[in-house]
Amino acid sequence: MVPHRGGSVVTGRLLIGAPASGNGKTTITLALMALLTSQGKRVQGFKVGPDYIDPSFHHLVTGRPSYNLDIWMGGEADVRRTFLRHSQDADISLIEGVMGLLDGVSSDANWGSSAHVAELLDCPVLLVLDIHAMARSAAAIVKGFQVLAGDATLAGVILNRVGSARHAAMVQSAIEQETGVPVLGFLRHDESVILPERHLGLVTAEETREDSRRKLDVAGQLLGENLDLDRLWRVAMADEHSELADPLPHWSRPAKRPRVAIAFDRAFNFYYPANLDLLTAMGAELLWFRPTLGERIPLGATHLYLGGGFPEEYVEDLVQHPGMMRDVRDRILSDGLPTLAECGGYMFLGEAIWSHGQRFPMVGAIPMETEMTPSLQELGYRELTVLSDGVFPSGSRFRGHAYHHSKIHRASGLVSAYAVSSARAPMAPEGHSSPTLLAGYSHLYFPSAPEAVRAWLEQGLD
Repeated sequence: MVPHRGGSVVTGRLLIGAPASGNGKTTITLALMALLTSQGKRVQGFKVGPDYIDPSFHHLVTGRPSYNLDIWMGGEADVRRTFLRHSQDADISLIEGVMGLLDGVSSDANWGSSAHVAELLDCPVLLVLDIHAMARSAAAIVKGFQVLAGDATLAGVILNRVGSARHAAMVQSAIEQETGVPVLGFLRHDESVILPERHLGLVTAEETREDSRRKLDVAGQLLGENLDLDRLWRVAMADEHSELADPLPHWSRPAKRPRVAIAFDRAFNFYYPANLDLLTAMGAELLWFRPTLGERIPLGATHLYLGGGFPEEYVEDLVQHPGMMRDVRDRILSDGLPTLAECGGYMFLGEAIWSHGQRFPMVGAIPMETEMTPSLQELGYRELTVLSDGVFPSGSRFRGHAYHHSKIHRASGLVSAYAVSSARAPMAPEGHSSPTLLAGYSHLYFPSAPEAVRAWLEQGLD
């Protein structure tokens, strides 16, 4: 952090974008985070869009939770407030973009895109270019982004998958000659620093912590060998920013403190930090447990939150703990523990998960079975309207996201939890509900409906 003449502080900020997914945004973002943290810098990560996995790697490298900046789910005010609040005590904030720099909600404008976020936050853009099998043509790509980026400032380029120093020099010369945008460095192609992937993207940080940390430390060293770090800092600190975050709303706290049990392990780890922050701001105590290790819902829990993840990858671990699953079922069905389950948590509460043709019995709190499929079943934003009073009041409207490779294999007696409005289906029913359970494939963004979240926390405290 650098003192501001007026007495406040100013921190560096960069948004790391690319022409498309697969160009190396995540690799360069994580390598840069690793490089800067190795030098003792306080780095705050952010992620444009609704993704869970990339922010988990930001957290692994920086030691700080990484927050989503999603204009569609939270609105511009939420994005600005989130960024300012969590960047204030950092030396630099690195925002990893989503998809291509200009890809947002519409193909006709930049609304909701990484460029929109950069413009909103007055954040310089660092463009990552995969230049494998490319030379002078790279300049045309940069030139095109200069034209279409609107008021977002394209301040620098980092080259990825570089074949040699000579290759990098050729591309740098072309870009700087034709666009005036400086090339700040490059990363050679190196198979040893590639992180493992599966159908939803990278294998999560929670599953690969030690190996991923080692690879990212190496990636940071490799990037540092060919990066003009002084120039990068000048770009990041080019403008003075002394904005202060708006204060959080004050939430009156229940007379009895809610104690929310949250499943968190290799199988269940998809939680927006903003959701957890809202729970604690409303007075909740968060109690963590690990179902894959057979840990039961903590004693004294008044609520249960089962997030998404990859339970299908750990069904063999889960079925080793039938006592844990009986306990979850009893706490929900017999004790009436107010429960929210999203995506992987929804599948876990069903009667079984089918994977590779084999049936694995699950909790049995929801009358359905799910099966994994080779093809993507759902991807995109959705707006949800709660259909009946229960965990949330009837009519509550959330914004959220869905991304899954499973489908309902068989079901009987499901009671739809909410109506989903998405690009694919207006107001389609989804999920399952009871007076004390709401479950479905959608991941909810709590700041989009805080009053409904407050109503959930007040449930069952009498």
